[in-house]
Amino acid sequence: MPMQSWFACLFGLFLAIPLGLFGQEKKAADPLDWPYWRGPEMNGISREKDLPDSWSPEGENLLWSKAELGTRSTPIVMNGKLYTLVRHNPGTTKEAEKVVCADAATGEIKWENVFNVFLTDVPDTRVGWSSVVGDPATGNVIALGVCGYFVCIDGETGKTLWSRSLSEEYGMLSTYGGRTNFPIIYENLAIISGVVIGWGEMARPAHRIIAFDKRNGQAVWFQSTRPAPEDTTYSSPALTVINGQAQLILGCGDGSVYGLQPRTGKIIWSYDASLRGINTAPTVVGNTVLCGHSEENLDDTAMGALFAIDASKTGNITKTGEIWRNKEQFVGKTAPLVLNDRIYSIDDGGVFFVNDLKTGEQIGKAKIGTIGRASPVYGDGKIYVVDGNGRAFIFAPDEKKGLKKLHQLRLEQGDVNASPIISHGRVYITCETMMYCIGKADVKPSADPIPKIEPEASVQKDQTPATALVVPVESLLKPTNKQQYSVYLYNANGQYLKKADPKDVKYSIQGPGAIDAAGLYAGPGGATNAPVIVNAEVGELKGQARIRVIPEITAETPWLFTFDDGLVPITGVGIRYRHIAVDYDFFKALKEKDPLAAKLYIYLSTQFTNVPAPKATYDDSTPAQAFTAFKRYLGLIEAITNQDQGKEKLDASLKLLQDEGVISEWAWTGNDQIPIQLVVTKGPRKVTGNGVMCKITTIPKGTRSQGWMGHPGSKNYVVQADVLANQVEAGADADPKAKMPDIGVTNQRYRFEMMGAAQKLKVYSWVPHDQKVHEVDFQWEPEVWYTMKFIVNNEDRDGERVSVCRGKAWKRDEPEPAEWSIEWADSPCNETGSPGLVGNAKDAEIFIDNVRVVPQ
Repeated sequence: MPMQSWFACLFGLFLAIPLGLFGQEKKAADPLDWPYWRGPEMNGISREKDLPDSWSPEGENLLWSKAELGTRSTPIVMNGKLYTLVRHNPGTTKEAEKVVCADAATGEIKWENVFNVFLTDVPDTRVGWSSVVGDPATGNVIALGVCGYFVCIDGETGKTLWSRSLSEEYGMLSTYGGRTNFPIIYENLAIISGVVIGWGEMARPAHRIIAFDKRNGQAVWFQSTRPAPEDTTYSSPALTVINGQAQLILGCGDGSVYGLQPRTGKIIWSYDASLRGINTAPTVVGNTVLCGHSEENLDDTAMGALFAIDASKTGNITKTGEIWRNKEQFVGKTAPLVLNDRIYSIDDGGVFFVNDLKTGEQIGKAKIGTIGRASPVYGDGKIYVVDGNGRAFIFAPDEKKGLKKLHQLRLEQGDVNASPIISHGRVYITCETMMYCIGKADVKPSADPIPKIEPEASVQKDQTPATALVVPVESLLKPTNKQQYSVYLYNANGQYLKKADPKDVKYSIQGPGAIDAAGLYAGPGGATNAPVIVNAEVGELKGQARIRVIPEITAETPWLFTFDDGLVPITGVGIRYRHIAVDYDFFKALKEKDPLAAKLYIYLSTQFTNVPAPKATYDDSTPAQAFTAFKRYLGLIEAITNQDQGKEKLDASLKLLQDEGVISEWAWTGNDQIPIQLVVTKGPRKVTGNGVMCKITTIPKGTRSQGWMGHPGSKNYVVQADVLANQVEAGADADPKAKMPDIGVTNQRYRFEMMGAAQKLKVYSWVPHDQKVHEVDFQWEPEVWYTMKFIVNNEDRDGERVSVCRGKAWKRDEPEPAEWSIEWADSPCNETGSPGLVGNAKDAEIFIDNVRVVPQ
């Protein structure tokens, strides 16, 4: 087989297809390039020769070093250029994130593509968590920033070709942990994943995989894993072919490893490893997938595992597909490396293990440090390894002991998170504050051929359509917009067949607007704010796409949400699952008459809304977390230990709710197997008084969150909302304000918050960055309605573009103050951004009413 990269193989599969998602001219890929962080074979293996077996930061085999390229991100090399993600102006008020392009041979920087970090909990030291991916077919690079900014960049010029704000548009989560997923390219798709808290059927959080058309950023398919994952993760995908079927394989936040059809997103198989997220990148050898984790196993309390899966099976293969599993081998961060029949992996504590591929039996190990973050890389008979504290090693495989140490040194340039890479006779080793390029000075790069990959089954053998994708699968439109839809057909193997002829497609919609026979959707016009479902039928096949129709913010289409209809707006992302609509007048009356009934009203309304189901069941069966959470919320964690106590404590309040129509009935149904069980049935009561939106405290990982209500390109608007902090018991000697929530609104990628415990007003763009924030003291009380008002103006000051943020807050029953309560200027400015809501309801509910968004 001619020497070519795995990427080149993939892009060569569909060159004969002239239309649809899979027809484009392909550039010849350089066989020595490293276009993905795990290399051309996605397994950490280079076939290159004449690589160094020793080096020194002071000069031995050092070709160049550059502090400007220091980062936690693993670089790539393509077309003579090195690309990586780094911090921009670190530790300053102008800090941001950027993709940097440098000459791979000299380290000379060619261009930088800078973008702001906004509305994220990620600290500045974790910028550059993900790695860019290169596209050999176009020469473009694709990156995911820590705040969910997804961008396609021209690899030659650094020009942005398209971008998506995955948080504002889809609800992708960005957390303090900084875990950010790695993009991958397959044919004409750019695929990315993360925990998404979206809208409609995707309002409940799940680790979701999204495929975009790499040419224009249009969403092609969306796939969800199990809902309510425990973690965000950064397991990067691998592509392969097994049993003639292309597979995309990755670990997810729900603790499982998945194999999917990369063109359709259809799940082929899943393997459940843990209840916590999988961060380890899978490595594929033939039909075997190797992966690991450092969390609790599902079948006992043992922590951590390195495991092997037979990925030729289908369905849930947790029991049928496991080949072997080594518990308490904590390979939770680094990707396994496989050479011949041996696995080389680094555990979280810096132990370099060697295991037998077929049995998992340990052959040898070596201590390389105390932290394992960077994955091992192999080339020219050598394994390059770096510990998280900067110890760098070169090993050789050893038949008897597993490993033979060839070289060791200590770097003094900061922590190491990035993995070494190999390209054109050079090895790149990256620290937080320095990048080293090592190699033999006068060696002409050469390499052995890459082994053949298994070919896909011939598409000609199966021309029967089995899947219909409606593209774009997800859209955010204005009421006056139009959107052309197309249907693409795939066989059972997930192989592309054709673009369906419009005359063979029957289109219909649920929601406002209209769609014609050719698939052209036209919005309804006016001030419509509504969801739309696009249905398409091709023979027996059905496909579906979704639209959020949201008006521009103009004098003709101002926004006002009063919630008197008893609904949380469905078109907001990241909002519905964490908020419910309640009757505040009724809640207040309940709270005065029976505080426990008021708590039950909120809790049961949450269950009936978010599950959703007409009945809610609480019991102490295993696992009993739901029942424990129920008792904790009601303040009865110790008071109910048997069913008689439950009746004594709750029946009077439940009767009151029954009389008011909140519930229709309840029953205590405990038995010998389940001693305590309460079943509550939803009643007919609707919102009849002052409807408000309540941010609930009952989702532990959703109490501190944000949501978006509009277009990322919005600007020059005013956000206003009435807000109230619920009063909760703080203990006899505690300050009641210590339990107050934080409440805020967002405008143009800035937040304005009333801080409860801190008793301050706060404006900021990057949550934990100590130089991207401004605060002033502000005394406010629970159980009092306040109005918040927030504007952002982009201005030119002293030769630079700044965003001037102005906010005010006052008691709703009092006149609006003439002066702004807080003002802050930020640069580089955020020119646009979606309006939204933010709050921390960890200790007490937040009530929101009369949300207005109008032009300035």
